[in-house]
Amino acid sequence: MLRAFRSLFVLLLSFAAIQPTFLSAQTPEPAAVPANAPYKDTALPVEKRVQDLLKRMTLEEKATMLSGSGWMESAPIPRLGIPSIKMADGPMGVRSWAGSSAITNSSTNPVRVETTSFPSGVAMASTWDTALVQREGQAIAQEVKALGRDMILGPTVNINRVPLWGRNFEGYGEDPYLSGQLGVAYIRGVQGEGVIPSVKHFDANNEEFERHRLDEKIDERTLHEIYLPAFKAAVQQAGVWTVMSAYEKVNGEYCAENPYLLTDVLKKEFGFKGFVISDWGSTYSTAPTVNAGMDLEMPGGPPAKAMLKSPRTIMSGNSGLWLEADKVLADVKARKITEATIDDNVGRILRVILVSGLMDHPHTATGEVDTSAQQQVAREGETEGIVLLKNQNNLLPLDSSKIHSIAVIGPNALVARTGGGGSSLVRPKYAISPLQGIQKRAGTGIEIASALGVGMEGEDPAHDTPEARTTDLKAATEAAAKADVAIVVVGRYNKNESEGFDVKTMDLPAGQDDLIAAVEKANPHTIVVLNTGDPVTMTKWLDTTPALLDMWYGGQEGGSALASILFGDANPSGKLPVSLPKKFEDSPAAKNHPGQNLHTEYAEGIYVGYRYYDTKNVAPQFPFGFGLSYTTFEYSDLKLNRLEFAGKNGRWEFSVKVRNTGKRAGAEVVQLYVHDGHAKIDRPTHELKAFSRVDLKPGETKTVEFSLDRSAFEYWSPQTKQWTLDPGTFEVQVGASSRDIRLKAPVEITH
Repeated sequence: MLRAFRSLFVLLLSFAAIQPTFLSAQTPEPAAVPANAPYKDTALPVEKRVQDLLKRMTLEEKATMLSGSGWMESAPIPRLGIPSIKMADGPMGVRSWAGSSAITNSSTNPVRVETTSFPSGVAMASTWDTALVQREGQAIAQEVKALGRDMILGPTVNINRVPLWGRNFEGYGEDPYLSGQLGVAYIRGVQGEGVIPSVKHFDANNEEFERHRLDEKIDERTLHEIYLPAFKAAVQQAGVWTVMSAYEKVNGEYCAENPYLLTDVLKKEFGFKGFVISDWGSTYSTAPTVNAGMDLEMPGGPPAKAMLKSPRTIMSGNSGLWLEADKVLADVKARKITEATIDDNVGRILRVILVSGLMDHPHTATGEVDTSAQQQVAREGETEGIVLLKNQNNLLPLDSSKIHSIAVIGPNALVARTGGGGSSLVRPKYAISPLQGIQKRAGTGIEIASALGVGMEGEDPAHDTPEARTTDLKAATEAAAKADVAIVVVGRYNKNESEGFDVKTMDLPAGQDDLIAAVEKANPHTIVVLNTGDPVTMTKWLDTTPALLDMWYGGQEGGSALASILFGDANPSGKLPVSLPKKFEDSPAAKNHPGQNLHTEYAEGIYVGYRYYDTKNVAPQFPFGFGLSYTTFEYSDLKLNRLEFAGKNGRWEFSVKVRNTGKRAGAEVVQLYVHDGHAKIDRPTHELKAFSRVDLKPGETKTVEFSLDRSAFEYWSPQTKQWTLDPGTFEVQVGASSRDIRLKAPVEITH
C-alpha cells in the first residue's frame, strides 16, 4: 500500500511539472507588436493589412471576435488596436443603444438619445428619388458619427409580401428592383461618411408572426426573382459592408445557420466580401452557424445573458450566446470548425473595420445632431413621399384667399405619429403634428378648429367607451359642419403597427371608418389623410371622399410636409411603392398567411404585388406606381437609341419625352416595365426595370433616358439554376403606374 501511494505521489508531481508546459503550448504568449507592423501602415492594401493582423492574432482572440461584447458592441482586441464596432439601431434615424426596443422605447430608458426622425422607409420609397434617399443615408451617418457610434442597422429591403406585415413601414415596398435601388442609395450615403450600414434582413423576413420559429417554404426561382435581388444590388452595386441575417427559417434552416443563403448565394454567387451579422438573439448552434457563414453573433456579454433569462425572450423563441469564445474553441478542438473557417469569419470583420476607416480614424462624439440641414432632408423626404390618391373637382390645393375656416380632426391629427413601433422608432427632439403644421401654415387669416373624433383604439381606455365615442364623434361633426373644409387624419400608431407582431386586419382601428363617414356627411369638402405604414381598407367611405392623401409615417417633419402639400406650396409627386388592395383577401399571399403549425408556404411564388394584380386581372384599390399631381404630364417619342453587344452581354438605351402640360411646376416619376410574351416559362405580364424622377416647369419638355442590360430581360431558370434569356421580341412599356402604360416599343433580342 505504501509503495502504491509513493508511486501515485511521484506521478502527480510529474503531471504538475509538465502541466504549465502543456498550457503554454496551447496558448503561447503573443509576440510583442512592433511599431512598424504592416497592418498599421495605412498605405498598404487592405487585404495585406488583414492578413498581417490574422497572423498576429491568437486563436483565442479570433474566437472572441465572433460574438459581441455587449448589446450593441463587437469585441475589441486592445493588444492589436482592433476597436469595438459600436452600433445603433435604425434605419429611420439613430436610436438609443442601451438595450432592446422594449427598454429604449420605455420612459425608463437609461440612455435617452434624441435625433432626427426621418420618414418611414415606405414614405421614402414613395419619393422614387434615389438622390434624396442617398442624402438621407448621409445625414443619418453624420448623426451616427456625432454620437460616437460606428454602425447603423439599416436599410431594410425586405419585400412587402402581405399587407399585414408589422414592419411594412420599414421597407421600400413590393418591388425588388425599386427596393434594391433605394437600398443602394441609402448604403452609398452611409458608407460615404465612413459609417457601416447593415442591409437587412437576409432573407425573406416578411411576417412577424412567430418569427423565431416560423419555417418558410420558398422555391428557388421565387427567392432569386423576388426576395434576393435587393440584397444582390446592395452587394454588387453598393459594395455593402455588412448584411444582417433574418430570424426565421427558410426551407427548414434558420437564416443564421443557412449555408445555402449565407455561403452559396451571398458570399459565392453575389461575391459578398463584408461580414454577416446575426439579428439580435437569432443563433441556435455553434458549429453549424459558424460553418454556414455567420461571422458575428449579436448581442453578447452580460446583456445577452440577461436577455436570454427574460421570460419574454424565452416565450418568443430567441436564442443566442452560441458563438462565445469557449464554445467556438471547443468545436475547433473537436474538429467541427476549422481554423481556416475562423480566419475567414474574422478576416471579414477586420476588412470592414479597415475599409471603413474605423481603425485608423475612430469616430469622436461631437453631439451635433438634428441640425437644420438634417431636418431639411427629413422634410424633403416626407414632402416628396406624400401620395395624392384622389382629388375630385380639384378640392386640393387649398386656396388661402377663399378658405376662412378648417376643422382638423382625427386620432392622428392632434399628435405626431412619426413611425411604427419596435427597433426603428426614433425619439426626436421635436415632432410636428398635422394640426401644428396646418396651424402654422394657415397663419392668423384662417380659423383652425380641432377635434379628436375618436380615440386611437387601445391607446387611452377613457376614449374607448361607448359614451366617450359618442361625445368625441359629436364634437368632430359639429366642428366639421362649421368649417369651410374638414381634414380627417386617420391610421395607426407604434403600438398597433410594429415589429414583433403583424397587424390584425387591414381595416382601420375601431371607430375611424365611422368618423370619416360622419365628417363627410357633415361637410362635403372633406379631405382624408392616411397616416400609417400598411395598406388599409377604404371601401366603406372612398366613393364619398372628395380628396385622399397617404402621408405614411412622416417622421418629425410630417405635419409641416403635409401642410405644404395641402396648401400647394409643394406639388404632390409621391408614387405608391406598393399596391393597395381593396381587401385583404385580394392579396396573393392571403391564403397562406400566417401559415399553420409554424410552417408557411410562399405558394404565390413570383406573383407578388402588381405582378399578381396585373397578370391575374385583379383590380387593386390603387395600383403600384400610382400618384396624382396638381399638374398633368404627357409622354411621347419612346425610342430605342442605341444597342451595344460585348459577347453575351448587351446594353439597350431608350429615351422618352415628358412634357408638363399643366400650370404648376411638378415632378413626374417615369416608370419602365418589360413584358416577355414568348418565354419558355410562366412570367408576369410585366416587371419594373427602370425609373426616373424628372422635375418640369409648366410647359417644359425633357428627354428621359434609360439604359437596360441583359438582366432586365432574364428570369431565373429552376432547371439550369441560372439566369436565362429566351431570344425573341420583348416589349418595353413606359408609363405613370403599372396600370397606366402610356407608350410601348418592341425590342428584338436574338441571342
